[in-house]
Amino acid sequence: MSVPRFFSAMALLLSSLWPGSAPARDIEVEVEVLHAGGPLGPAELDAMLADTRLGVEALYQPVRLIEGVTARRERVMPIGSKLFAIPQTLNVSGAQVERAGRTLRFRLPDVPPGHDLYRLRQLTLLLPVPPGPGRPQGETRVSLYDAAPRDGAWETARFGRYAVLEFGLRLRHRWSDAQGAMQAEKLQCHPDIVPLGGGQYRFRQNPRYAGYFRTLGPVVSSDPPSRPPAGQTSHRMHEPYPEPLAGWKLSRNHLVRLQLDGGVVERFSIYGEQTGAGACRRNRGYDALFDGDQLVIAQTTFTENGCGGADSYRSHSVEAHWGVDGKLERFHAGGKSWDGIAAAGGCPTDAGPPAGEVEVLKSELLRMRGAFFGK
Repeated sequence: MSVPRFFSAMALLLSSLWPGSAPARDIEVEVEVLHAGGPLGPAELDAMLADTRLGVEALYQPVRLIEGVTARRERVMPIGSKLFAIPQTLNVSGAQVERAGRTLRFRLPDVPPGHDLYRLRQLTLLLPVPPGPGRPQGETRVSLYDAAPRDGAWETARFGRYAVLEFGLRLRHRWSDAQGAMQAEKLQCHPDIVPLGGGQYRFRQNPRYAGYFRTLGPVVSSDPPSRPPAGQTSHRMHEPYPEPLAGWKLSRNHLVRLQLDGGVVERFSIYGEQTGAGACRRNRGYDALFDGDQLVIAQTTFTENGCGGADSYRSHSVEAHWGVDGKLERFHAGGKSWDGIAAAGGCPTDAGPPAGEVEVLKSELLRMRGAFFGK
């Protein structure tokens, strides 16, 4: 037997005699979907949760790195080598996941069968998703625990975005050796969750099509395709451009209109440049998403270099988000940030913007949108 294999065998033998090995125990987990956002109807959500393909993936990591047993050795730059853990996974699905409406329950061992040197690390919900524009293809991996708690009985909440979909979850777990009542994790000023007490949570209520701002971003950043996919049309503004872009050179000028079952979504992106006397250069950018006639997300930027002297520079950017009721929810401008959900949760936030400033922004973006259709 070679020396490396001898030491690996000895390490494995010693690990089997290791007195610190944890006693066998299980974790019982309850997942309840309290919020589902994006283009996903209640019937579709219920069908997803009842789908036999739904499952849970448990990832286990070794408590010790033993070459050839729980780890592999790889070269690292510039010289030398390093041990990398070999993870183990365990999947539960079908009848192993108990369903009650929008609540899922399942049980997992802390130590996977046949792998005594491993402990539970991560939990991921494998959620089958019906096809649709902008949705994840086939399956969505919804993170439950990135680092599973090692003891006790706890309740917490999770909020995650997955392409154009989003989910707000309440998680409860109890280890089989836990003592006492369940405790609620303190969520300190979470950007998307407000604890209400009694196992209830308020999640950020984004408009149904808000996720298309991200998924359509790469599309509008390129030249309009000559043959856009079915259900989608591409548009450009033609000169004369509306103010304040009259006389500017546009290097990005694209609006995508997407026909969906629930209506029409429009996403546009504009970027223009202007040169002045001497070294003067100005840039403007506009990005926006509309759900029908309602403005959902807006981003604008303006920079000016060398227009007030050789070393002069100024810039201004704005980002605004509106909620499902059409009311402003978030506004960032001039280094200040206001967030309605933060204010509702008693968390620090700047003062909201003047109503007049918001109306000017909306009016400007509506004018841009109309120019794509010659209005």
